[in-house]
This record gives sequence, structure tokens and C-alpha cells, in this order.
Amino acid sequence: MQLLCPILRVSNISLQPTNSHLVDIQSARTQLYPGAHIAAANPYEHFHHGIVVDLTSADISIIHFWGVKKREARIQVTTLPIFIAGNIKRVGIRTRQLYIVQYQNDTLEKQQETNQRAKSMLDKPDEYEYNIFRLNCESFAYFCRTERWESEQVTIMRNQLLNTIRNIRNKIKRRKKQCKNSCLLTNKTIPIGVPLSIGI
Repeated sequence: MQLLCPILRVSNISLQPTNSHLVDIQSARTQLYPGAHIAAANPYEHFHHGIVVDLTSADISIIHFWGVKKREARIQVTTLPIFIAGNIKRVGIRTRQLYIVQYQNDTLEKQQETNQRAKSMLDKPDEYEYNIFRLNCESFAYFCRTERWESEQVTIMRNQLLNTIRNIRNKIKRRKKQCKNSCLLTNKTIPIGVPLSIGI
């Protein structure tokens, strides 16, 4: 993940979720709701996603798929300050911008279902094994909202990688064609076996 930030910056790629907007952290309690899909990041970083489950606690409770080491990641509950900081050791040291992801045709019923889905998955965290491509924090939050495992960030990065590979392949083809044309031109103007004299 350390290499991701420079790649995003150089390529000018934003991983901000579609249909999301910035939330003022100071007034988060009035903008968030149980069942809200939230994400945190700074520019040119990957976004960390979670589901708000409780606004009545002192620090707002979030369920998310997280671990200090990715291979140890599991579904767990944390507070909004820890979620925004990235982990408990960074609270007060590091902060990230907070976003809320909006869904079309959202209803109170859908928000309640999202909240319940996140809580039921929290009750059996070991049933879900983290996979950066298929089962990550974003796909967890998206599943809680829609019952579909999807990660927009993975799709964006996959498409970027495929485009880069396609561009490199096309450049190689063009270069080979240029070299071939150059060699053909050279073979027509200079008979094989005739030494070249270079004036100095």
C-alpha cells in the first residue's frame, strides 16, 4: 500500500467513492446515521470504508473490515476517531477526511437493514477471510448496503493497470513497426556488404 500513494499522485487518480461527499468531522453526528456507508482518506490515498452502527455512544461506533496487518484483518467495531486516524496509535496524530457514500432510492428501511447486516457479520467475524481484491473493507461496506460484494477502488486500479499494459503493448508495436520500416529503408538505400564510410 505504500507504493499506491505515489502511483495515484503521478497518475492523478482519485479513489473517492462515486456519489460521496465530504463530511465535516465536527458535525458528523448530525450528518451520519445508523447504516451510513462512510469512507476516510486524504488525497491520493486508498479509502478505508465502514458502516456507522451507533450514534449514541460517545465517539460513534463503526463496523469495518480491518487489521494492522492485512492477513490479520477481520470484521470489528471501532470508534469514529480511530476509524479516521487509521488505528488507535494514530489518534490525535493523524487525521483523514471523512466522506459519506450516498445511495439512490435510500430509505430508513434500507439503512436499518444495512445496520443489521453489519452487526450480524460482526457476530461471526472469522467466517470472512480478508482478500484485497475480493473481500476488503469497501466490498464489506458495499455488501452491507446492497448485498453485493464490489469494490470500486479495485475496479479503478484494475482498469488503470489494464490501460497501462495496453498502452505499453501499443508503444512496443509502434516501435517495432518503426524499426522494421527503418530497416527496410536502410536495406533499400545501402546494398548489403558495402561498407559505410563515415566522415569525421
